Amino acid sequence: MLPTVRIFNPSASHRSTGFAQIGGCQLGLALLVIALDPASAQPITFQVPPHARFVAPDTAVISWQSDSPGGGSVEFGLGEKFDQQIRDPRSLGTHEVTLRGLQPKARYQYRIRSGAASDAARASEAFELDNAVNYSVARIFGSNAPFASDARSQRYAQLAQEILSTTGITRGYCLVLDCNEGRLAYELARRSELIIVGVDTNAEQIARGRVALGKAGAYGSRITLRHVESLDQLPFPESFANLVVANDWPAGGEFPGGAARLLAHLQPATGVAFFGPLRSSTAVEISLRVSQWIGGFKAAWDFEKSPAGGWVKIRRDLPPKTGSWTHQYGEPGNTANSGEGLQGVARTDRLEVQWLGRPGADFGIDRNPRMPAPLAVNGRLFHQGLNRIVALDSYNGAVLWSLEIPALRRVNMPRDAGNWCADPEHLYVAIKDRCWTIAAGTGELLRTFQVADAGFRSSHDWGYVGRVGDLLYGSSVKQGAVYTDFWGTESWYDKTSGPGTEKICSDDLFALAPESGELKWRYRGGVVINSTIAIASGKLLFVECRNPEVMALPTSRIGSPQLWENQFLVALDARTGAKLWEQPIDTADGIVVFYLLAAADKVFIAASAAGKYNLYAFSAGDGKSLWQATHDWPNNNHGGHMQHPVTVADRIFLEPCGYEIATGKLVTKDVGRHGGCATYAATLSALIYRGEGGRVAMWDTESGAVTSWYNLRPSCWLSTVPANGMVLSPEGGGGCSCGNWLETSIGFAPGRKAAAK
Repeated sequence: MLPTVRIFNPSASHRSTGFAQIGGCQLGLALLVIALDPASAQPITFQVPPHARFVAPDTAVISWQSDSPGGGSVEFGLGEKFDQQIRDPRSLGTHEVTLRGLQPKARYQYRIRSGAASDAARASEAFELDNAVNYSVARIFGSNAPFASDARSQRYAQLAQEILSTTGITRGYCLVLDCNEGRLAYELARRSELIIVGVDTNAEQIARGRVALGKAGAYGSRITLRHVESLDQLPFPESFANLVVANDWPAGGEFPGGAARLLAHLQPATGVAFFGPLRSSTAVEISLRVSQWIGGFKAAWDFEKSPAGGWVKIRRDLPPKTGSWTHQYGEPGNTANSGEGLQGVARTDRLEVQWLGRPGADFGIDRNPRMPAPLAVNGRLFHQGLNRIVALDSYNGAVLWSLEIPALRRVNMPRDAGNWCADPEHLYVAIKDRCWTIAAGTGELLRTFQVADAGFRSSHDWGYVGRVGDLLYGSSVKQGAVYTDFWGTESWYDKTSGPGTEKICSDDLFALAPESGELKWRYRGGVVINSTIAIASGKLLFVECRNPEVMALPTSRIGSPQLWENQFLVALDARTGAKLWEQPIDTADGIVVFYLLAAADKVFIAASAAGKYNLYAFSAGDGKSLWQATHDWPNNNHGGHMQHPVTVADRIFLEPCGYEIATGKLVTKDVGRHGGCATYAATLSALIYRGEGGRVAMWDTESGAVTSWYNLRPSCWLSTVPANGMVLSPEGGGGCSCGNWLETSIGFAPGRKAAAK
C-alpha cells in the first residue's frame, strides 16, 4: 500500500513556521503531511542516531546521520500525531532540521524519514521530544526597544558585542556594575543567552531603567536591576557571576568597588571580569592600577587591545585542592574520590546553599535503576536523565544546554562501566557503536568515533569510555548487552543473584587520539569485566576471564559461573597498550558485584557474595597479592550488599569497615551507615552518602561525626558528588515513596565563616 501525500499550509493551529535552517540559512519549505500505512513502513538505520538540542524555548534542532543516500526529513507532532514535516535536502553527511514554534511544556514525538522525497516507505521508530524539559532562556528582540536609537545606544551595542566576542562568555549569569538605567545590560541580553543582573547606587536610575525595560517586555526573566548601597556589599552569593563588567569606565579609570569583595562574586573556573575600554592610559599605568586594585586577592589578569580601546581581563584562582569528578567513580582509577578539599569542610552544617533549581524530578527516569553518576569539571556539572543530558554551571545552577538523545540510556552501574566521562572542554558519551564528543560549553556534537575494530562495528557497541592524558579509551561489547530497562521490580537491580546481577563484559580494549580518532593501540585477550577497568599511574588495569566457554558466549551480559574461573589481573601500558604484567587470581566470586580500583601504588578488588564483602590488595608494580580482608554485609537489600569501595588518604573504606591501604589493618567498623540504596563518594576528609532516614549525609573520616541535610535524598546509586569546590546534588530521587523529598537540584559551597576556620 502506497502512502498518501498532501500539501499542508501552516496556520495558527499548527505552530511550525515551515522553515528548515541549513548552514545558517533558512529555506522556505512546504510542509508535507504523510499518511503512512504502518505495515508498509521499513525502518531506517543510522550511522549517528538522532538527537535534539534545545536552542530556544520554542525551538529544537534535530540532527542525525543515516546509512542511506538521499535527503532526509523529520515528521513530528503533538501526542500521537505526525502532522508536520520539514525536509533537509542534503544527500550525505549530517542532517539537521530546526523545529520552530514548539508549544511550552508540550510533549511531541518525531520520526526520521530517509531517502528522496518520494521514498515514503523508509521511516524510523518514533522518538519523544519533551519541551517541558527545554530550559533555554527567553530571547530578547529589539522590535520594542526600551531606549531611543541614538549615538549612546549605538555605543552600548558596540561595547556589548565587543565584550561578548572577546570573552566568549554568552551563557550563565552576568553582573553589570554601575548599570545606570540598564542600557549595557539590555544590549548584552539581546546578543547572548546571559541572565543579566545590574546594580547601581543611584536609585532613580534603577527606577527609570525598570520602567523602560518593563514596557519593552525585557525586564524580569533575563534582566533585573538592583539598587545597592555600595558595590562592596552586594546581596549575591560568592562565585555566582560568569561575567562581570562595568557599565562605563569611570573618568580617571578608577576600578569600581574593592577587588576582594567584588571579585569574590566571579565564578572561579571559567568566569571573567572585563573592565574598559581605556583609551588614554599607558600599559605601565594600567599595570600599576590593576596590581594595586587586586592587591592580595588570588586572581590573574591580562590586557586585551581592541578598536574601542584597552580592556582589563581578570580571572579568579580556584580554591586550593579543588577536585573534579570526571568518570563514574570520580577519576579514572575508580577511587570514588575526586580530590576535592572543600576548604577543609567535612560537615553539612558548614556548607551553605549556593543555588537550587533545575532540573527537577521530571528530567530523570526514577531513582531505582542506578543511573550513571553526574560529572563535574571546570566549573560545569553534567547530569543524565531519561535519555537526556543537561549541563549546568556548578556555581550558579544556570542551565548551559540540554540534549535529548533517544539512544543514550544505560543503567545498572554496579554491573557495568559508566557510559561517559569528561575533560575540561569536552564530554565523551558512549552511544550505540560510537563515542560522541560534545562541546562542554555549548552542547554541540563535534565528532563521533566508532569502536576500534571494523569487524566489530556491525555486532558491537561502545562499552567503557575513559579520557586520560592525550588518549580516549574504549571497549567493545556485543550489541544488546548493556542494561537499559528501568521499569518494574526487576529493574531495581538489588538482587543477590540471578537476573540483573550479570556483569557486562568487553571483547577488547583500545585507545584513540581524541581529536582525529586515530587508533593508537588495541588489546584483545579474554573477556574483560567492565566494572574492573581502571587507569592509574600510567597503567590500564582490569580483570579478564579466559575461560573458553565464557569467551564463546553470544552475549556480553554474563552470569555464567565460569566467569569466576581462569581469571587474570592484567596491567597494560596506558599509552602503548603493551602488556606490563599479568597475574592469575582466584578471588571470591563476585556474584553480587565485582569492582576494581587503583590508588597509592596498589590495586584493590572487591567481590561481594554470600553475605560477605571480600577486599583484596595487589601491588600495582607486578600484580602480586599483598593482603585481603573479609567482613559481613550490613544487610542483603537496599544496596547494603553492593557498596563500592572508596579511598581517603591512607585508608580504604567499604561499609561498615575501613582498612589501612598499606597493611590491610582494620581501623574502623563504624563507617557512616547507609540508609538506603546509594553508594559513597569522598572528599579529602569526608564520605558523602545516603545516611540515616535516607538523607544525604557526610561522615567526617577523622572524628566520625555524622551530619545530614533534611529531606534531601540522592538516587539509588551515585548522584551527589564533591567537585569544583562544592557538593553538587542534581536531582536523582524522583519517584521515591519513602519520604517527602526536595525534588530539586542543589549546589552547596563552604560558608564564608566555615571556610575561614
